[in-house]
Amino acid sequence: MEKNKELNELIYEYYKSRILFGIYRYGERLNSIPQICTSFRVARNTVQIALNRLEKDGYIKTGKGKVARVIYQGAEEQFQENVVKYFALREDGILDIQLSGNLLFSSIWEKGMQNLKSEIQNNTYGTNTVENAASEPIRLYIDVLNTFHNGLMLSLFWQNMRYISYFYPPRNDRKANYTVGDLLSAEKAKCLKEDTDVYYLNIYKNIMEFIRSNREKYHLEHAAQIPFTWTIYRQRPQVRYTLASAIIREIFWDVYPVGSYLPSQPKMAEQYQVSLITVRRTLDVLNALGVTRTYMGVGTKVCMESIDLDIMGRSEIRENLHLYGEAMQILALTVRSAVQFTLDSVKKEGKKELLQTIRMLRDKNNSILCIDVLLNFISGECPSASIREIYGKLRELIAWGYIFSAVLMAAGQTEANSEPFICQVEHELQKDDSAAFAGHWQSFIEEKLSSFYEKFPLWNAPQDTIAGDERKPTPNSAKVKEK
Repeated sequence: MEKNKELNELIYEYYKSRILFGIYRYGERLNSIPQICTSFRVARNTVQIALNRLEKDGYIKTGKGKVARVIYQGAEEQFQENVVKYFALREDGILDIQLSGNLLFSSIWEKGMQNLKSEIQNNTYGTNTVENAASEPIRLYIDVLNTFHNGLMLSLFWQNMRYISYFYPPRNDRKANYTVGDLLSAEKAKCLKEDTDVYYLNIYKNIMEFIRSNREKYHLEHAAQIPFTWTIYRQRPQVRYTLASAIIREIFWDVYPVGSYLPSQPKMAEQYQVSLITVRRTLDVLNALGVTRTYMGVGTKVCMESIDLDIMGRSEIRENLHLYGEAMQILALTVRSAVQFTLDSVKKEGKKELLQTIRMLRDKNNSILCIDVLLNFISGECPSASIREIYGKLRELIAWGYIFSAVLMAAGQTEANSEPFICQVEHELQKDDSAAFAGHWQSFIEEKLSSFYEKFPLWNAPQDTIAGDERKPTPNSAKVKEK
């Protein structure tokens, strides 16, 4: 699903929920299209598509050249039932997001504030913040996140907001004005964030109290909870590339050592539960990457030879390496908090198992294997369900790093020796020093992200992934940068 499709869904669900909750009543007007564009930072056609859907589904009516009016008619009892049913089924998830939001987004916020201040001072910020200030202070969060030029990060934030339905806030006219003259006021921005956090927390508490007092009335005592899920609304890797990443991971773990042969194509189809044609296409990718070489009548040998650099020009390779870079950026900003929180919560058996797995990495000298071990640990052991979900998705996207590693190895470029790092984190894990352990992982991932930017300068430049800017980027060559 494309990015603008995600934003269509966001705006559609935003107004649909508020109509069903009774915030917008029959005959009332929604905001104008320009106002909605400003609030959500989207293009006009994105808003129009969402409004067309609302009209088609019987929630609004738009006259020619006029703003939309609500035509949905509901009784007060129905509005209350809609609120209770929505939030009661997400109570556990919303409570968990309150926790994970503080853990994950605090470091993103701090770095983003530095970025925003720099952009405004250097006149590189895209809009006039004062003139376009939205009526909800949530605009500040979007301004901060947009400084990373990371569509994946913005998607994660919007999906968190969608899940909690913005804590069902009443309409208000508070302005997100956090500048003095043309410059960002860090003090005003901090105060606005603190006030907004308290504002939404109080609304959340009132909603939860309302739900608890009405749960039995609507027979929701034993209703199953709806967990938070993070859907990646971007072009996803085709099956052959996902399978290629999985096979490269197994090669790095010596399931298929260099010099050995992969199973026969029928056995691979059975083992990976894919069709024979998908196996053949996957082998074409591995051969082009220099990972394997197929000999007619003999089989496919693991070799790690020179790469066909033309493969790096394929749009699917470029898009998914882009996703890899965005996922790594999110990981670099959040990993310290996620690691320390998980490690402080896990039992001794879990720490012992992690230590044993890390020791297995000593003779591998492969950074992506190291990161995969960590992501597997957090996505499996973290007490926060939403962090497990987020880190599980990051692990899926960062699996593209296996192809990145294979490209470098096939091009004759070796990684820096990772054994000192592994020995260090082993030592910290044995000492049960979670803070030092988490800090070293953050530094390690930041270093690998920087290396990725250096090798693939395409992903180092800001991309046109800001919400609402639906232009396609015009990237440079995607070939590996030679030393």
